[in-house]
Amino acid sequence: MLDANIKIISELKSFIFLVLSDHKLLEKFSTSPGSFTRTRKLPFDKLVLFITKLCKKTLSVELEQFFDDWGCEYNCSVSAFVQQRLKLEPFFFCWWNMLLVNSFLHYYGNEVKRWNGYRVVAADGSNVSLVNNASLSGHFGGQRNQKASFTQAKTFYHYDVLNELVLSARIEAYRYGEIQMAYDAMDAVEEDMLMIYDRYYCSYKMVALHLWQEQERKFVIRGNERQNLIKSFINSGKRSSIVLMQPSCESLKGLKKCGFIITNTTRLKVRLVRVELASSIEVLVTNLWEEDGFETDFFKDLYFMRWGVETNISIQKNILQMESFSGLTVQSVLQDFYATIVMVNLHSILIKTSQTTVDNTTKHHKHPKKINKNKSFGKLKARIISLFVSNNVVEILQKLTEHFIRDLVPIRKGRSFKRVRKSVQAKSKYKTFSNFKPAH
Repeated sequence: MLDANIKIISELKSFIFLVLSDHKLLEKFSTSPGSFTRTRKLPFDKLVLFITKLCKKTLSVELEQFFDDWGCEYNCSVSAFVQQRLKLEPFFFCWWNMLLVNSFLHYYGNEVKRWNGYRVVAADGSNVSLVNNASLSGHFGGQRNQKASFTQAKTFYHYDVLNELVLSARIEAYRYGEIQMAYDAMDAVEEDMLMIYDRYYCSYKMVALHLWQEQERKFVIRGNERQNLIKSFINSGKRSSIVLMQPSCESLKGLKKCGFIITNTTRLKVRLVRVELASSIEVLVTNLWEEDGFETDFFKDLYFMRWGVETNISIQKNILQMESFSGLTVQSVLQDFYATIVMVNLHSILIKTSQTTVDNTTKHHKHPKKINKNKSFGKLKARIISLFVSNNVVEILQKLTEHFIRDLVPIRKGRSFKRVRKSVQAKSKYKTFSNFKPAH
């Protein structure tokens, strides 16, 4: 794994050098022609790494530390940074993350975790709280009541739950909605993926978009108990059944916009699977057939894997402090969001070597152990610049591995906690304030 990680870091570094050496490619990631052509204290490569470092303290302190880590005697003003970041297209980090994921799949090879040959990918969305200023409110919108208004964005993720990687992510205006983003993301669903969705995504259109691909995509969707098809199945008492889904008027219109012409007699064959929980019954809608070896008993544990995307969103918000943005403009929010995806994925890949060592040394303990992601992220953030600047990447990765192994937490299986629904603002543990950033 260490060798694979070295190659992945090399690929990320090479991509930055490629952009710097290719004028057309540099223009692709610039907001205007001619950007990054003049000599500045924050050229393209330094700017990208500074944003990737995820600055959560006051920018003057972050900049001073950044140039110290780079080994530069000079510094850069906050104003210069703000002007430079206006030149950078946020989707650079989308491309960088795509390279990171593809490099992982290539260099890890047979070590990429799969379930019955499939990469298990959970799809889910979330709300992101923003500063309530005119720029962000005008672009992203949000919610309001009689007393106040809250500026928010909507995010959507495809998350590989077994390999703990965000395959793709998107942030849009709050009213755009995660369902529409899920429809938009269908082109990114590959043949070897098994998609898992919660009941919010259960619809005829979602099922159709998976089945009507050139090669159908496999899926597991939790059924919505309000739907008549699901109600009837629950009342039947069956554990598994093959049924036909009938389109609604809304589905007919939605699929027509996607280029599919159907009628209300166009049925979809799906399998319904009953999952008994301690206090409730869940129904899963799928195209994993029993005759292909997918027994009914598989589905409880399979659907539970979806919880990984919830955990990853929590890591982004609570450990990486995603909602504490380094700027108050749309550009800075987009850059920080996509840079967070790169950082959370890089962290996930780099701790795999340490986790393998921990698994082997603690397998006889009462409780299995895992890397403390809060502390390990802190160690990675402190060395992220040297990881990309130093010529001795091997030594840095070895030191990081040693640090990761020191900080472990036990895995206590079988625990469950009642989910407490919080208010919109109470969900945000770390938030940006328009007039304050900590200096420590």
